[in-house]
Amino acid sequence: MEALKWGALGLMVWDHVAAVVYPHDLAYRLPGRFVFPVLAGLMALHLARGYPPHRYIRKLWPFALAAQPVYAWVFGLPLVWPLNVLFTLLAGVLMVRGRVWEGVGLSLLTEYPFGGPVVYFLSRGQPFWSALALLACYAVFGWPLWALPMVAGVAGLSWYLVARSVPGFRLPWWAGYLFYPGHLAILGVWSRGG
Repeated sequence: MEALKWGALGLMVWDHVAAVVYPHDLAYRLPGRFVFPVLAGLMALHLARGYPPHRYIRKLWPFALAAQPVYAWVFGLPLVWPLNVLFTLLAGVLMVRGRVWEGVGLSLLTEYPFGGPVVYFLSRGQPFWSALALLACYAVFGWPLWALPMVAGVAGLSWYLVARSVPGFRLPWWAGYLFYPGHLAILGVWSRGG
C-alpha cells in the first residue's frame, strides 16, 4: 500500500510539473490520471475496513488549509476556489461519516468537484458509481471525449491495484499530507526562477 501511495505521489509531482511547464499539452499529463483514483481508493479502502472517519477529518483539515494558499499561488488561481485535492478527500470522508450534503457541497468547491462521491462510493463497494463520478470530474475539467475511456481504464486499474495491495514499511502518517504542500512550494519557487 505504501509503495502504491508514494508511486501515486511521484506521478502527482510529474503531473504538476507538466501542468506548469506544458499547460496545454494533455499528453504530458496523462500519467497523472493515476493519482487521484489511487489516493481515493486507498482512503476508501481504509474507511471500508473500519478506519474512523473522524480521525481522517482531524488529520486532513490542517493540511488542506495549509496547502490552499500554496496551491492557489502555484497554479495562478484565486485563493478560495477551487479548493485543493485534500479538501476533496475530506469531502469524501464527511460523506462516509454521514454528513452527505456537507460533503457534497465541499466537494463541489474543489478541483475535483465530484471527487468526494468517488471516495464515498468506493468505500461502499460501488466502483461503477465511483467511475461515473470520476468521469464527471474530467468532463468538467474539459478533457476531450477521446481521453475519458482511457481515464476510466486508469481508474479501474488503479482500484484493482489498491484492492490487491499489501501493507509495507510505513512512513509517519503525516508524511504524505506534508508532501503535498511541500512539493507545491518547491514547484512554485522553481517555476518562478528561484
